[in-house]
Amino acid sequence: MINTFFRINLFWSVLVLFLFSSLLTPTVLAANSSYWIEQDFGTIQSIRGITKAGDVLVAVGNSGSIMTSQDQGESWVLNSNVSGTWWHDVMTETDGDLVAVGESGTYAESSDQGQHWSSLSLGVSAHLYDIDRSSSYGYIVGSSGMILYLANGKWFTASVEVTEPLYAAQDNGDGSAWIVGGGGRVLKAVNGGLSWVNLGRVGTENLQGVYFESSSIGWVIGENGTFKKTTDAGSSWSDVSVEGLVDQDLYDIQVSGDHIVVAGDSVVLLSEDGGVTWILEEFVEEDVTFYTAYYENDSQFWVAGSHDDVFSSVYLYSAEEETLDEEAFVDFLEELFGEEFFETEIGSLIKLSCEEAASVDDPCHAVYYYTNNERHAFPNERVFFTWFENFDEVLEVEKEFMSNIPLGSNVTYHPGTRMVKFQSFSTVYTVSIGGLLRPIASEEIAADLYGENWNQQIDDIPDAFYGNYVFGEPIESIEDYDVEEEFGSVEYLDDNF
Repeated sequence: MINTFFRINLFWSVLVLFLFSSLLTPTVLAANSSYWIEQDFGTIQSIRGITKAGDVLVAVGNSGSIMTSQDQGESWVLNSNVSGTWWHDVMTETDGDLVAVGESGTYAESSDQGQHWSSLSLGVSAHLYDIDRSSSYGYIVGSSGMILYLANGKWFTASVEVTEPLYAAQDNGDGSAWIVGGGGRVLKAVNGGLSWVNLGRVGTENLQGVYFESSSIGWVIGENGTFKKTTDAGSSWSDVSVEGLVDQDLYDIQVSGDHIVVAGDSVVLLSEDGGVTWILEEFVEEDVTFYTAYYENDSQFWVAGSHDDVFSSVYLYSAEEETLDEEAFVDFLEELFGEEFFETEIGSLIKLSCEEAASVDDPCHAVYYYTNNERHAFPNERVFFTWFENFDEVLEVEKEFMSNIPLGSNVTYHPGTRMVKFQSFSTVYTVSIGGLLRPIASEEIAADLYGENWNQQIDDIPDAFYGNYVFGEPIESIEDYDVEEEFGSVEYLDDNF
């Protein structure tokens, strides 16, 4: 009887429950209900910088490409109003305007969320790789030791005796800044860029990202898996160990509160506790390199870069839960397994796992029939055993999964199995499809329908479940109700809802 009423076998039940649970809270990092969505492939060439101005995402990259999105990255538009320079970074200033820097000293500004750009000469020809600025200060770094600092609204060239390319800058907003670059070079600005401290080298690899959370605690990242931390303002550095990080190049580090993201070659590193612990996500199969990241808030950020170092790529990460409606879920499974999988609907018996000390009244004992993105409770064992012979096929699921499935109507008695009555009423009813109860006019009719022991085939229904049923015309003769036909009116439990 179990197989008669089950739409799918135990294997498919487990698989579908797992898939649907994953879709209710799509997960990439096991510690969170989080997920990744690829939002762009090939709108422009390789992306080197990404930011947000108001509600508009802006990304810049190779061959002068700039693209914008007004719907949180779901769709992108190529901006063709920019000359053919190669951009390396873009940022949003405190007043909401955009600034982009690139090769051969290129510097451009936009006051309309990236729709139009105007170029400004900085008087330098070096390639400019990064820009960071606060309300009063700012720094641009580039090739051959190039550093520009902002003073009184104008850019000046800093006098620093380094020749290595400098790849990243962090403006602390108090007149100090951190700069990192080729060969492990680390510099610190003081007095708004008028004075500089050369802190030497952190290893020999090129450093391509820097972030300090305070005057003493900070991180640097770079080529060949370089990831180091200091707790004494750069006097000494220690390696940051992340499982899976070997020799992948790391390009950018961005922060929102205690949340830190590091973008790299086919990897993204993520910390949610201020850098105490880290999780590595691989994108090797996607063959994507992430050069830049933008953190919108603690639960959402974008990483961007390129496929095959040619086509642009943008991924959205979100730690917010997302639910799929029934139609979207069915479409997903149909695409995965084929139309034949849906010749019948999905049905499974589920319950919570019980702790060893759980009492008999513990909610963990409740059994539900799961179908069509709803769970239907069996009011008691008497109802259950009109549909199933035993509990062998009941699956135990996690509380988080169960709580994501909305409650549907309770399961009612299988048609044509038992007669029923309510505890505070003497009327005896037959049961038809959909929980339809029809009063039996006399004991003689009951005996004709269910035999001489008819009075032993009546179940009492608690009055609390009166609302689970609907009521129809009385049974006044045996022609009004055929027990076998009623029993066969439902092939599966789904047919009864």
